[in-house]
Amino acid sequence: MNRIKSFHWTEKMEFVNLAAMLIVIPIDSGVSLLFSILWMLSVILKNTSLKRWSFFGWHQDKNYHYSRNYYLLIPMMCYWLSYLLSMLWTENWPTGWAEVGELAWFFVLPLTCACTDFRQFSGKLVRIMLWSFVLTLSVLFVVLLSIVVVKACSSAEYSFLWFMMNEDFYHIHHSYMALYILTALAFLYSELVRKEKHDVWQIVLAIVCACCLVLFLLCINSRAGLLCLIILMALCWVHQCFVRKKYRFSLISLVIASLVVVGSHFALPDYFRRLSVTIEQVAHGDKSDGRFEILEKTWMVLKDNMLLGVGAGDRMDELAPYYGSLEDAYCPHNQYLDSWMATGVIGLLSLLAMLIVPLVMALRKHNIFSFLFLLMLMVSLLFESMLERQMGVAFTAVIYIYLLLFFQLDSKSIININFPKNE
Repeated sequence: MNRIKSFHWTEKMEFVNLAAMLIVIPIDSGVSLLFSILWMLSVILKNTSLKRWSFFGWHQDKNYHYSRNYYLLIPMMCYWLSYLLSMLWTENWPTGWAEVGELAWFFVLPLTCACTDFRQFSGKLVRIMLWSFVLTLSVLFVVLLSIVVVKACSSAEYSFLWFMMNEDFYHIHHSYMALYILTALAFLYSELVRKEKHDVWQIVLAIVCACCLVLFLLCINSRAGLLCLIILMALCWVHQCFVRKKYRFSLISLVIASLVVVGSHFALPDYFRRLSVTIEQVAHGDKSDGRFEILEKTWMVLKDNMLLGVGAGDRMDELAPYYGSLEDAYCPHNQYLDSWMATGVIGLLSLLAMLIVPLVMALRKHNIFSFLFLLMLMVSLLFESMLERQMGVAFTAVIYIYLLLFFQLDSKSIININFPKNE
């Protein structure tokens, strides 16, 4: 906290808004965009007051270390530009400009980030901001669960399980909420393996938050989220067993995880039935699941527009004839195909670069959190057009700024860098 007190008032404003951008997204992504605007304003004020103008790592202060990590933002900006370019051949201009406006934060936030430096930040401050995000999700789950309990207790007709099975646990789309939760779980794991010795209270807090987040994921009933959770647990186990050589811990955790999964399956069978039925359908080539039909119709449109796409505004118009009407049409529910259909090969390659470039950087810098988050995002994009809505665009853009902070602070660990103090 002493470090924050030494900040210039514009730096304090930047720190608060950067933290708030992430924390409020699970509650209201629109409010997060308001904090994004305030963050951009704070960057302008900081650069003007402290005369620290920069651009993609270049600084007029020759004593400040030049970094190439800012280049991970370029694919994201190119992704937005591909949608803007597709307006040249789209026919539905109102819808097209709405799409471009929805993704504008993929250009505005990285550009703002490229015009500032983060020399006042330390690894501890970055972890504090991410811990605040984890605690926000955990507290949110406790509040939502309490509301369900109160409803069940005040109802003479319906039980607690009825409310859990028949009412939406939270108003945010389950695929987006699952990504938020998985990101928090990835950070918790990276915190636990960050150093060998932890305070007891840190371990207890991490375990409590992890339990709340896993239960939260089960309550929102997301098949993609549950699948990603299994993948995340498998990756963490492989890391413990084959990278950190923690064989005893790996064996114990595998037994505990297996018991938890089996127990949850019997306690909440309906939550697992959707996933097991989907896996069975895929294994037997059964196309009765609606997503298979959606993907098939998407591919019909793609076959004739593989190079340039149909344009950002014409996605749904092109899909509508295969459904019978525009009202019955569904978006592709796969961000890779969605972007390919809208912007052609340029958009698809930009999206892949946006995912693969930071993934390679995370591997080179041994950054566990960044690596796990990017894998969870890549898998989530297979089952949902995550960048179709503001809650997905805002979250992804903000998290990428945090990834840049991680990469800036250290190549292997974000706790051993000492940045120069402000003059």
